[in-house]
Amino acid sequence: MELMERNAEISILNGMLDACMAGRGGVALISGPAASGKTALLRAFGTRVVAAGALFLQATGSGAERDLPLGVMEQLLLGADLPGADVELAAGLQDPEAAATPVRRDEGALPAAVANVLAGLCGILLAKAREKPMVLCIDEVQHVDAYSLECVLYLARRIEAGRILVVLGESSSFLSENPRFRVELLRLPGCRHMRLGLLSRRGVTEMITARRSGRRARSLAPDLHRLSGGNPLLMCALLEDCRAGRATAGAGPATGPDGTAEPDETDGRPVPGPAFEQAVTTCLYRGDVAIRHTAWALAVLGPHASRAALAAVLETTAEEAHRSLHALNETGLLSADRFRHEAGRTAVLRSMDPAYRTRLEARVARVLHEHGEPATVLVRHLIAADPIDAPWTLPTLLEAAERALADDEVALALDCLRAARDSCPDERQALSIRVALIQAGWRVNPAAGYGHLPELTAAARAGRLGMRDTRTLIGHLLWFGQVDQALAVLDAAAGPGAGEPGPESLRGPVTRAGKPHGPRKPQRFDSVRQSTPLGLAGPPGVIDALRRLLPAARGTEQGALALLATVLDPTGNDDGDSGGESVVVRAERALQGARLDDRSLTEILAALSSLVLTDELDKAAFWCDALRQEAAERHAPMWQSLFALLKALVEFRRGALAAAADSARAALTLIAPEGWGVAVASPVAALLRAETALGRLDHAAAQLSVPIPDAARHTSGGPLYLWARGHHHLAAGRPHAALDDFLVCGELTAACGLDLPEFIPWRSDAARVCLSLGDERRARSLAEEQLTRLRAGGSWARGVTLRVLAATAEPQDRPRLLGEAMEIHGERGHRFELARATEELARAHHELGDGSRARRLARTAQRLMRECGIEPSAHDVPPPVHETSSADTDTDTDTGTDTDTDAYADIGVGTGTAEEGTRQRSASERPWPLSGTRPHVIDELSDAELRVATLAARGHTNRQIAAKLFITVSTVEQHLTRVYRKLDVRRRTDLAPMYGLGARGPQGPAGSRGGTARGHLRAG
Repeated sequence: MELMERNAEISILNGMLDACMAGRGGVALISGPAASGKTALLRAFGTRVVAAGALFLQATGSGAERDLPLGVMEQLLLGADLPGADVELAAGLQDPEAAATPVRRDEGALPAAVANVLAGLCGILLAKAREKPMVLCIDEVQHVDAYSLECVLYLARRIEAGRILVVLGESSSFLSENPRFRVELLRLPGCRHMRLGLLSRRGVTEMITARRSGRRARSLAPDLHRLSGGNPLLMCALLEDCRAGRATAGAGPATGPDGTAEPDETDGRPVPGPAFEQAVTTCLYRGDVAIRHTAWALAVLGPHASRAALAAVLETTAEEAHRSLHALNETGLLSADRFRHEAGRTAVLRSMDPAYRTRLEARVARVLHEHGEPATVLVRHLIAADPIDAPWTLPTLLEAAERALADDEVALALDCLRAARDSCPDERQALSIRVALIQAGWRVNPAAGYGHLPELTAAARAGRLGMRDTRTLIGHLLWFGQVDQALAVLDAAAGPGAGEPGPESLRGPVTRAGKPHGPRKPQRFDSVRQSTPLGLAGPPGVIDALRRLLPAARGTEQGALALLATVLDPTGNDDGDSGGESVVVRAERALQGARLDDRSLTEILAALSSLVLTDELDKAAFWCDALRQEAAERHAPMWQSLFALLKALVEFRRGALAAAADSARAALTLIAPEGWGVAVASPVAALLRAETALGRLDHAAAQLSVPIPDAARHTSGGPLYLWARGHHHLAAGRPHAALDDFLVCGELTAACGLDLPEFIPWRSDAARVCLSLGDERRARSLAEEQLTRLRAGGSWARGVTLRVLAATAEPQDRPRLLGEAMEIHGERGHRFELARATEELARAHHELGDGSRARRLARTAQRLMRECGIEPSAHDVPPPVHETSSADTDTDTDTGTDTDTDAYADIGVGTGTAEEGTRQRSASERPWPLSGTRPHVIDELSDAELRVATLAARGHTNRQIAAKLFITVSTVEQHLTRVYRKLDVRRRTDLAPMYGLGARGPQGPAGSRGGTARGHLRAG
């Protein structure tokens, strides 16, 4: 260890050595706190003594040898190189009987036997000093045995006549047990007392610069001085941690002038690490046991401990506690009776034996309770302590858990509840605590409470659970898809003999199709269409369930549930019984008045869902962002995930597809799929739908491997998942699988009371598939039925329906329908649907012979697609391109003045003039979009390549293909090159046989004309 700021002490010792060499002895007592550099100073002085030619005898006291008589004197004599006669004399003087005699019977003279032994041993050293100057150096003198101390005093009284210098090192971190020794020693005229202090900031700077070079050496000094208090041992440990930190980071340590690595400066501040922790422990164990216990008690009490509480914990007087605190302040561990850094307190806590700490924590808890400290202070000690059998412990734990949840300290709340559960003697209350555990843990990881459900379910069915806890349990059972158990608990709570009178929400009909509930066999999610015919309703409909919950709900929660019921009720209206206020106003008022917590979460989600379902997307997005940020600040991952999911649904409707995918992915990252329970279908559906719309089918397909529980079919996420999967099947060229999913989606929405186009417009999607399969009549029927179910006014679902309906209308009627759809989507901000409607309108005008307008609209559609984050060729397969004769085809290229035309000029045009000479659509003239009936090799083509290949197989030129698909001739050539390579053909005439086309021109593929969708649409 470097000697910093010790020049004055070195100078004094050198002067005393020179005087000793000249024949004038002396005594030097060097005091200082533990690890202050006393030993390093004594070693440096010993080197100077040996170099001067004096006899250097050294010894070190030890607590383990404190009761060994004359142990230190033996160490000194062994280094004196005594002749044989003196060795025999010293051995004879150490009489066991004399050594067993107490040093002082009273304050009078030493016993004769003891005095003779001491005089004889000291005489040997005095005789040796007459031959050569002698320096006796004893370190850790506070541990020296009593006989050796008497020898030191004997020699000190005779040093003026001999050439003897006695140098003693004493730690002030010990409470002196022999004050007489110090008093007698310091009163001698030749004694010098030097007190070593801690390093100043200047000394710290010198230590840093001695080990390293660099411009920022001085800038580290303030932080290192603050952390170490100037204790040299702690300083060295901090520098070692800095070096280890830089090496660990992989930056490669820079070296100082002595070849050692420089401290880490990556973050500008040194960080205490393992070396610092070990140094703190060393300082503690170099000090007195009373000081060590004081440090432990202070660390357990924490930063707000009073001296009165500290003395009570130590079971000592205030004066003794003050002396220990003073010693710890001198060491540098404390500053103003507080730990300088939390790392120091942590190191002190870790230095304790675990069993001792649990006992100390219990003692601290009792003392703080007696001093009237609040539950939030007591509970941290109760958690870490041995169980305390006192009537105040359980109420304290429960009160602290509630406050911790209010302060968003969920981890602390869970620890409180676990401790309360383990210490609760009452079985009923212990069950209630278990319910509180799963409810509190739901914020951070819903899956953590899954293991409590079986025991709580059995207790609820036996009537041993209160109504409030039963209601919470039912929610968690449903979350994990345990519908049968939830219904059984509901029946038990509502039936005769229930333990407490419960709210009406736990009573009422719980039958399915007029029959009592019975056990149901497990069903696979994929087979739900076959296992859930509409004649079997499943769980109560969502609207009925909401109405049943209303009597039990309170305040704003009741209002939010009523609001959502109004939105979901197809016969409802915005006024209802709310005094004429609109759904939007009521939803925003609920959001503004609710504070985010466990009780208000249902209300907030209901209000947000109402905004989404009423197409108030900008407002919904604002609230999603604000609430998600608040949830993040309050460390509630489950809340964050829910708001991220809603934001994904909002962004998808707004056409921000990449943002929608990111939000859905965030929801599944914050909470793993297994933590979502049956609700996992919703975030998976959101991500699957967004990735499909972006054209990233491989990414979308990865979501199909996420397990979806069977019970998800009875949640809103079940239909969403089937709807999203249907779109993926359609984009991947599997129309029959897509149609099945859309139809089952419709059945589930009807069974759950959610068959609302504003929620899922499944009929328009099924109609698209029917169109592609050639069943135009069924497609039109589905679209028209969806129109009849829409609420009054323009909505997202109405725009989607009009776009599909236009595909079934006469060519001259399509611009009007598509124009209205574009107007709705433009007004509502549905950019993705606006792009698709714009593309359809471009095709409609192309069929009507208006090539100029068609090209402008096509460019606008492509631009909108890019703004949504996708390339035009990557989105779902659009309705068929309707062909015109070669004479009617406008073959102008995409150049000229059109590029200067406002690309959005035609958006929102709701009418179009039908031109004579247009032809009716024919199924055989559509591009081949599906894989269900085409040759397997064609499945390798992308959607864009498939369109180009189909037209080429029918004999169209590259320019004609470019005009029909609104792309450049160069793009057509690139697509054909890839088609030839994938299908292993050389020319376009080789394509015709693959499509079943004769040499004389297009002949519709077998089965494509007049075909119907596989399966049938059940009445709903």
